[in-house]
Amino acid sequence: MIPDSFYINNHMTASLEHCLQICDTYEDFEKNFSTEFLDEDGRVGVYLGNLLFKYDKKASVVSFDAHLNPSYVGNIINFNKNNPSRDALICIAFALGATEEELRYLLKYTGHAPLYVRRKRDVIIWFGIMKGESLETVNDNLLARGLKPLYKE
Repeated sequence: MIPDSFYINNHMTASLEHCLQICDTYEDFEKNFSTEFLDEDGRVGVYLGNLLFKYDKKASVVSFDAHLNPSYVGNIINFNKNNPSRDALICIAFALGATEEELRYLLKYTGHAPLYVRRKRDVIIWFGIMKGESLETVNDNLLARGLKPLYKE
């Protein structure tokens, strides 16, 4: 299960950004806030594993439903794949039935750009995740508008 502290800590990002602006040097910031840095090696795997537990889903089933290689999700949660693509993470979020906030964290932990309301493609994805649309519906909506699909059939 995803601990409440996970969400509380992520709400501190705005405060940290403010602190970064007022620090004179990187060293000052690091000295005071180094415990706030994300672990770049596997954080997404831990988080994704928690989501699988939360939604009571198996990695292989989510991989299949996300139109990915059968071992894709398992490789992420077992720390064998540390750089999943943005589109793969979006597909995984849809396959899980994840919330918009959960998708945002998946993208953040891998260093990918968040969904952006001024990008037509992102708006279609965002709308789909908010409304609980299927991955297939979102992919069809992207294709119907001449935009890059999340997966190829």
